[in-house]
Amino acid sequence: MKGRIVAGLFLCSLFIAVGGDAQNRDVQDKPVWALEFIQVTPEKFGMAMGYLDDNWMRVRAEAKKEGAVLDYHRITNAALVTPGHKLTDLKSVVLLTEYKSMDDFLGSERLFDSIRQRLLKSTPGYFNLPGGPRPEDLYETSGTQVFVEEPDTSARLKFLAQK
Repeated sequence: MKGRIVAGLFLCSLFIAVGGDAQNRDVQDKPVWALEFIQVTPEKFGMAMGYLDDNWMRVRAEAKKEGAVLDYHRITNAALVTPGHKLTDLKSVVLLTEYKSMDDFLGSERLFDSIRQRLLKSTPGYFNLPGGPRPEDLYETSGTQVFVEEPDTSARLKFLAQK
């Protein structure tokens, strides 16, 4: 009986010393994808796209230069004009960001705030002009999902979390 307890304690201490779950360490080193789903306020699609160009896209471009972001995309629903649909019916947007690692994803808001402050100082009249559009006036975030790439499986992406 004492032998089993000692063996069990040894295995537990080995598990703790190694750092826990081996898959967790894998997740930390793999690229992470964050998908934000936003719904644009009716009749403000153009303004929302302009705001995303000037803010979201520009901050991601700077983060990509720094190496924390590998890639980013803004995906909108197709502008298909058919009977019963107007061009102003466009309202769904997915903001996709690929981070270098889980650590980069977890520290992204701090990095993005730092980039925004630098852009404020280096680009006169660029951000948050008084009376200018605010994100909450243009769109609403309907959800965020986080995935990690899984190249060894047929699924290719592993769902991590939903906000």
